Amino acid sequence: MKSQRKNKIIKITNDILCTLELVKNKIFSNYNKLMNQDEADSAIKKGYFNGEAMPNPFVFFVDEKEAKELKNGDEAVLVCEENEVGYIKISSVFKSKNEYKSSVFARGEIKEWAISGEFEISSNEIKNTLDELERIKTELNAKKITAVMLTADPLHRAHERLIRMTIDKADLVVIFLLQTHGNEHLSFNLRKKSLEIFAKKYLPPNKITIFPFKSSIFKAHQNPALECITAHNIGANKLVLGQNHAGIGMFFDHNQPKTMLDRYINDLGMEIIVLPELVYCNECKTIVSTRTCPHGQHHHIKYHPPTIKTLLFNGIMPPAILMRSEISALILSELFKDRFSDVQKLCDALFPNSGLLEERNERDFYKELMKLYQTTSLS
Repeated sequence: MKSQRKNKIIKITNDILCTLELVKNKIFSNYNKLMNQDEADSAIKKGYFNGEAMPNPFVFFVDEKEAKELKNGDEAVLVCEENEVGYIKISSVFKSKNEYKSSVFARGEIKEWAISGEFEISSNEIKNTLDELERIKTELNAKKITAVMLTADPLHRAHERLIRMTIDKADLVVIFLLQTHGNEHLSFNLRKKSLEIFAKKYLPPNKITIFPFKSSIFKAHQNPALECITAHNIGANKLVLGQNHAGIGMFFDHNQPKTMLDRYINDLGMEIIVLPELVYCNECKTIVSTRTCPHGQHHHIKYHPPTIKTLLFNGIMPPAILMRSEISALILSELFKDRFSDVQKLCDALFPNSGLLEERNERDFYKELMKLYQTTSLS
């Protein structure tokens, strides 16, 4: 629905809208307004704000044209893709500066001006997810809650092992599904559907919940401190990270592993688990940790997402040791819709059946094809 209001308008992207929703629902901090200049400068200088860890200020940018039209006391309508999605009550307009590149609203660049004030948005996805999370926590009486940040791009066997290892020591695991951008990535909805299929079919019920993070604030895992704070604010007391997590800044002090998160860990009461790299060893014949496997790297098959996606984007099913066939089938059926002129005829010609007429779709085709690949009696 297009905005019919006559108030001043600020156009935003869907990505910024998603970040506003996170701020509004206190995912990053109990402070859920847009910061003025003094507040932002204080947060940047101290790394804390109002007694809370605050590595990234809430500076909201506008361009020079918008800034000239806005003044204190105005109510500016937020418009995303021609739809009215909320409003901001302007309390100040101030000149931006280079230090504000760390803002949760910065996307690699900043505009000339910024505004502060309270705001409202119409989207309720994060609020509904939080409400459902609270319901599950109460129902399970969950005390040990572990958060895992994943792009699952794509969901492979090492991800599955990591999730299982995490569930084993938790009452509830919250998977933050992170946003990606660009044609080299799978869509958010496809990645979410993959996780849901795996959780429903292969994990204990009510032990895992998926938290959609459509904002790109956590793109490429570049902000582990904010990940830690986010996990704490949804009630987690443990955060699981991979050894190769970008931006973690891991180093050793007196043979003890340290990270850039140590500044906040004690204040938040969080336990950070840094897992080793997982690989498939063709000697061990299973998924192993690079720390515990005695065989050399030349025996290891790595779970390298770009390589796996190269196969998928070229219509090739990854081997079962890399990805579960149900997940591969889902992804290929979405990437290559209507690939076959008569998939039913193809299935009838290739695969055995129960003797009854079985209606099959493209996902069924890929799943059955993987079973044929795994037949070894003639090899």
